[in-house]
Amino acid sequence: MRSDRVRLILSLALLVVAIVAMLLPGGRPAQGLAKLLSRIKLGLDLSGGVRLEYKVEIEERVENPASVVDDVWTVLRNRLDSAGYTEAVVRKSFRENNSFIAIEIPDATDTTKAEKLVGSTGLLWFGQAIDERSYDPTTNPDDVNLAIREGAQWYPNKNGNTWYLVKKEINNRKDLVLSGPRISEAVPMVDQQGVANYVVSFTLDKQYVEIFKNITKELYVPEQVINSGTTQYQVALKKRLAIVLDDKVQFVGFVVSPIEDGKGQIRGNFSFDEAKELAAILRSGALPARLVKTSANLVSPLLGQDVVMQCLYAGLVGTALVMIYVLAFYGVMGFVAVIGILYALVLIFGFLAGTGSILTLPGIAGIIFTIGTLVDGNVIIYERIKEEIRAGKTTKTAIELAFSRSFWTLFDANLTTIIAALSLYYFGTGTIKGFAITTIVGILAAMFMNLVFSKVLLDGLSGAIKVRKTGGAQK
Repeated sequence: MRSDRVRLILSLALLVVAIVAMLLPGGRPAQGLAKLLSRIKLGLDLSGGVRLEYKVEIEERVENPASVVDDVWTVLRNRLDSAGYTEAVVRKSFRENNSFIAIEIPDATDTTKAEKLVGSTGLLWFGQAIDERSYDPTTNPDDVNLAIREGAQWYPNKNGNTWYLVKKEINNRKDLVLSGPRISEAVPMVDQQGVANYVVSFTLDKQYVEIFKNITKELYVPEQVINSGTTQYQVALKKRLAIVLDDKVQFVGFVVSPIEDGKGQIRGNFSFDEAKELAAILRSGALPARLVKTSANLVSPLLGQDVVMQCLYAGLVGTALVMIYVLAFYGVMGFVAVIGILYALVLIFGFLAGTGSILTLPGIAGIIFTIGTLVDGNVIIYERIKEEIRAGKTTKTAIELAFSRSFWTLFDANLTTIIAALSLYYFGTGTIKGFAITTIVGILAAMFMNLVFSKVLLDGLSGAIKVRKTGGAQK
C-alpha cells in the first residue's frame, strides 16, 4: 500500500509540474485550451523567426578562405546550440566574390537580441589593470601618452562609465600573456555574494591552467596590503586582474589568493538570459573572421498553414485510431491506456514549455512516434496480466506479477531507442535535434506512464477487469 501511495503522489506531482510549466506567463496570445500550448516555442517551419545575414571578411593573406568560412559556420552552429537554439539554420553562400553566412533563428521576434549572440567575436583575454578613469581617456592627450608609455590600452567596461588601462603582458613579462584561451566549461550561476543577478563561472582548458595560475601568482595581493595605507593601496591598484571580452572590461579585481584550478567568474550585473548567452559564446570560442551584417529581418513560416493542419490532422486521426483499438480489444485496461496516453502527452508538452525547447514538424512526428511506444508498453503488460489471470491468479496478483515480470523487457526496449535518439541528437543538427529531443522525452514519459501511472490506475480499477479463461479479448 505504501508503494502505491508513493506512485500516486509522484504521478500527481509530475502532472501538476507539467501543467504549471504550461501556464507560466510569457507565451503567445491564446484562448481556451490553446493557452496550455502557448509557451511552447515553434520552429521556422511552423512560425517563422529572425533571419540574419553576414558577410565574412577574410584577410587577403589567408591561403584557404573556404576553410575559414567553414570554421565560422562551426563556431556559429556551436554557439547557437549552446544557447538553446538547436533548431536554428546556418547556411553558407558565395556571391559577388564574397562569402556570406545566413542564420535563421526560429520563434524569435527580437533581431537585436539575436545579433548580440551571433555578432560577438567571443575573444576573451586576461590582463593587468594599472589605472582607471571615470571619463573617456582616449580624448585626453595626457591619458593617451600614459597608455603609450605603459604599452597598454584603454578599454571601457560593459556600461561605458568606467575606463581601465589594461596591458596584456603581466608585469611586463612576455611569458605571462593569456589571450583567447579555450574554455572547457562556462555556465550561468546565481551570484553567491548576495547580489540579485547572475555571474558566468568558467573553467579553462587544462592546457591553460598553469599559465593562469602563474598570472594570478604574479598579481597576488595580500588582503592586509589592500586594506593598509595609501601608498601600499596605490601599489596594489596596479596589480589588479582584468578580464576583457570583445574589447569590453568584464571584471577588474584583486587576486587575494593564487588560482590553481583554472576556474573563475565574470560579473557584470547579468540577467539570466545575458549570462546564458555569454556562457554560450565562451564555450563556442572566438570567431576566426570578422562578420559584417548585411541584413536583419523577420521571416514567415516555411510551411503553409494548410500543410501544418494536414500533418496535425493525420496525427490526431492516428492517435484516435490507436485509442479505439485498445478500447475495443482491452476494455477497462484499454481505457487505462487512453488515459495514460493523455497523461504522457501532458508531460511531454509540459517539458517543452518549461525548458524552452523548440517544436518543429519533425518534433511533432517524434511525439506521434511516441504514442506507438506508449501503447506497445501497455500491450506487453496487459497480455501478461491476461496470462496470469488465465493461470488462476487473482486480478490483484496478476497485476503485480505482470508489472514485475515486464519491467526489464520494457526497460531494455526503451533504452535501446533512447541510445539511438541520443546519437541523432549528438551528431545531428537543426530539425534532426528537434526530432531526437521529442523522441527521448516521449520515451521517458512513456516509461513512467507504463510502469508507474498505469499501475496506479489498474490497481484502482482491478475489480472491473474481466478476462476470458480460454483466451481471446477481454470482456
